[in-house]
Amino acid sequence: MANVYKNIQAKVTSAGSFDDMYTAPAETTSIVKTIKLFNGSALDVEIKIYDASGATDYEYDIANVTASDGVDLLTFNNILILEAGDKIKMKCATGNVIKMTASVLQTSRT
Repeated sequence: MANVYKNIQAKVTSAGSFDDMYTAPAETTSIVKTIKLFNGSALDVEIKIYDASGATDYEYDIANVTASDGVDLLTFNNILILEAGDKIKMKCATGNVIKMTASVLQTSRT
């Protein structure tokens, strides 16, 4: 069993449809420690978690990212556990402006 720490950067590129921001690799459990969003102007960002075992999206949060500011999605020692194939998905009204940085611990089962 190997542990790998990852710094994930992604951008919501679509306008009005969900983009996959992170997918847990095969044979891996991912522990998401932080998710930070940043934007140059005010936008609402809808966040969903895709559960690969049930092939279903679940609503997670709607975050308002104000102009030239950042929002932490995981606070007060909260973490997010993703099994192999699970995804973090995001959408907003404008593409190519919301940037995400996440800190992830990937634990391999092999």
